Amino acid sequence: MDSEARQIKNLQRALEEERQRRRGNEKRLTEALTLLQKTLKDREKFRNLVEDINAIIFATDQDGIIVYVSPIIHAYTGFRPDECVGLPFLDLVYPDDREHLRKIYPKIVAGQLKSTEYRIRHKRHHFCWVKAFNRPTITEGVFKGLRGVMVDITDRKKAEDAFRDSESKHQAIIESIEEGYFEVDLKGNLTFVNTPLCRIVGFSKSQLLFTNYRQYTSRRTARILFRIFNRVFRTGISLANQDFNATTKGRNITLEISASLVRDRDARPVGFRGMLRDITLRKRAEAELKELERQLYHAQRMEAIGTLAGGIAHDFNNILMGMQGNVSLVQMRMPARNPLTQKLKNVEQYIQNGAGLTRQLLDFARTKPRPTRISDLNFLIHKTARMFGRTKKEIQIDFSGLKATWTVNVDSGQIEQVLVNLYVNAWQAMPGGGDLILTTRNVELNRQTVHPFGMKPGKYIEAAVIDTGIGMDEITRQKIFTPFFTTKERGRGTGLGLSSAYGIIKNHGGFFKVSSRVGRGSKFSIYLPATEAPAEREQESNLEPVHGAGTILVVDDEKFITEITREWLGELGYDVIEAPSGSAAVEIYQERKAAIDLVILDVVMPGMDGGETFERLQSIDPNVRVLLTSGYGFNKRAEEIVAMGCYGFISKPYNILQLSQKIGRLLGFCDESSPQNRQQVE
Repeated sequence: MDSEARQIKNLQRALEEERQRRRGNEKRLTEALTLLQKTLKDREKFRNLVEDINAIIFATDQDGIIVYVSPIIHAYTGFRPDECVGLPFLDLVYPDDREHLRKIYPKIVAGQLKSTEYRIRHKRHHFCWVKAFNRPTITEGVFKGLRGVMVDITDRKKAEDAFRDSESKHQAIIESIEEGYFEVDLKGNLTFVNTPLCRIVGFSKSQLLFTNYRQYTSRRTARILFRIFNRVFRTGISLANQDFNATTKGRNITLEISASLVRDRDARPVGFRGMLRDITLRKRAEAELKELERQLYHAQRMEAIGTLAGGIAHDFNNILMGMQGNVSLVQMRMPARNPLTQKLKNVEQYIQNGAGLTRQLLDFARTKPRPTRISDLNFLIHKTARMFGRTKKEIQIDFSGLKATWTVNVDSGQIEQVLVNLYVNAWQAMPGGGDLILTTRNVELNRQTVHPFGMKPGKYIEAAVIDTGIGMDEITRQKIFTPFFTTKERGRGTGLGLSSAYGIIKNHGGFFKVSSRVGRGSKFSIYLPATEAPAEREQESNLEPVHGAGTILVVDDEKFITEITREWLGELGYDVIEAPSGSAAVEIYQERKAAIDLVILDVVMPGMDGGETFERLQSIDPNVRVLLTSGYGFNKRAEEIVAMGCYGFISKPYNILQLSQKIGRLLGFCDESSPQNRQQVE
């Protein structure tokens, strides 16, 4: 009985243990099922997460074979994940980047390189850029493979390329412009300069960068730049195109600067940037242009004054002509021992003095000079200066600078007049004595130099008359060639010496340049067109009165001139017909051409002038003999009429001896072989 009870009790105990074991198993099974369900849910979440993120997750084994890649790989490469698994990872890499990846692979495996950038290829297209974050898998110290994430950085790479292109273009533009570009911090240290700026200041980039600009400029220039930068800093307003004189590397140059303030992201000033331009040549050209404009204005002004002077000389010569005619007639008809004869000679001398003044005015008005000769300018200077020096012992004359070897084609008498005027002018500027320095040299002048004077470029001789006198200020210098301007006391000068010299030189195709400083003397430079022909010897001539016979038609709008000429010619044995105008002369000649042996024709007349009158006379008689005359001298208009076939020209005021000689030659009453009789122009 006891045995059965124990067995039942043991059986019950065993059954209870089994129930407990079953309940434990059920619990563990329930927990396992719960954990499994949770794990399955987590795996689903992970899978969804992996598939949803915009990055490629991958894993490789120790041989670099792909064992896993996320589905997003298809969007980047066109390959499905199942096409990638089992392939070497390098097969996904763009061919041009594979060698680079092979080289850095050991560092990736060793964990030394956490990220790298390369391109992965597309099945159909080109490639895309990725940044890969890599992590090696190590088990018990053994490398088992790689896990990683690849992020698309194609847009960033494009932006970087665009930025680099922009920087490159910006750099190219900065380097290609002529202006110098600079960037400088608030302390004055240069942080950027371009090549043109280096060229402007004369230093290299290696010398300039990260050094202070004050090291490369004079103290004065540094102060100017400091004031410019300080003004921009205080006002915040950019400065545009301010020019200043600078000294750098021993050179004095003119620069133009534009500067603006540089700010950081918080709008705090951190420096300056700007442009620097070398305008030295431009400023020099502007100064030269200003000087050329001044010279051109002066030339135009002198041209206008010359026209006025010519008109005055013409009218004055007509008046002198009337006075000369009456004095000559009175002298011819008055007994030789008459006590008034000397007075008449005095009047005649005054008339000659007046004629000299008008001759100077006409020289200034650029009338055509008398016949020219090839002359040695050094000889003319020696001749006139030695004659001048005999009476001016207090003046020391230096001839050592006469170096010109070319010759000039000039009226030597007029050039001598110019030289003497310059000597006298220099002497008067040295009241206590001094040095008169005379120089000549051969020069070739370009178009820019001669343009303001209306001359042609080419070979010239420069002749300079230099004194050590009191000099002139700028206002006086600009007036010295004006007729009747003089710095002398009233009654001690006419003011025509330099003005007539100006006209003579201009009429010879040359020009003046004058420089002077108060207390430092003056330099008068003459430029005359040069030739290399040998100089000619000059011949002298004398005029003698000549009587004749025949009928002469005198044409002039001034009645007193026709009357005086009629009386003169009557004394010489000629019959005279007077015509007060060109049209009257044509009518008279039409009616009496057979009886008229010569026509004395004035150039300047109202209505029909001398040129038109001559053409009308020629149409009546092609062989008409005409002696042309004018109070303007032998100017361009007179030259044109003579070229049409006139027999000669005589300038007013002339005397009865000169007129008789000219008419005698034309009508055959004097020797043709003498030099003076071969001259057509006086």
